Amino acid sequence: MLLDGVAAWSNAPARRRIASLCAEETLLPARNLAGAVALALRARGDARSATSVLDPAGLSHLAEQRVSAITAREARAIALCVALSHREPALLALHEPLSTGFVPEEWVLKELARLSAAGAIVLCTASRLEDAARLGGRAGALERGLWLGAARARPALGGITVRVHTLETRRLAARLSEAPDISGVEWTGGQELLVHGSELDVVARSVVANARAEAIRITALKQDAPPLEALAAARAGLAQSYYERGHALSDRTRPA
Repeated sequence: MLLDGVAAWSNAPARRRIASLCAEETLLPARNLAGAVALALRARGDARSATSVLDPAGLSHLAEQRVSAITAREARAIALCVALSHREPALLALHEPLSTGFVPEEWVLKELARLSAAGAIVLCTASRLEDAARLGGRAGALERGLWLGAARARPALGGITVRVHTLETRRLAARLSEAPDISGVEWTGGQELLVHGSELDVVARSVVANARAEAIRITALKQDAPPLEALAAARAGLAQSYYERGHALSDRTRPA
């Protein structure tokens, strides 16, 4: 990859102008979080304090925490703050910037818009169509290994519902109500929960992960059939994407 005409991997000044957020983040070794953030800032020649970076996102209360006590999700939130605090980034490469669960979405979107307006290239990945739509800009979709650049990722017409059977419905409902990937939880009595979200695999993974975290046994998990209009819209969107991709390929191979 070339950035401003140079290969970023072999050019230290170019690398310092890249801000990133990975699926998993490891904080730099320090006595506490403030020290780890200060080291990250110093590596790119930034003399600001850690508090000035954490404050805008509401994370300054973590400054004195030991690095070993920071959770994986907190580490991603902190890495996102460091990335968005870059004063003159040439490129921001961010994986799921809206899914940390600790940083307000409104603030993230505002900072991305500000940095983009200042000339930075902003490249984000998102597994949820809603997140892609909120992030804005030009969007594409990856479908079974095929890049559908013209798909214009957009929210589905309707969400999905997963029926979860467990003996500990109250505990699981309380846990899922705080999960960022879950849009709603219903319990009408008995041993069944109705868990709502946007995409089946995301909701199912969240249900299983949260149940495992609380040592809650799930006896059954199945999806409600989606409404017919949602299926029709999905088929139409995929057909349009394949058509547009084929049309673009024929244009490129047509003799001049």
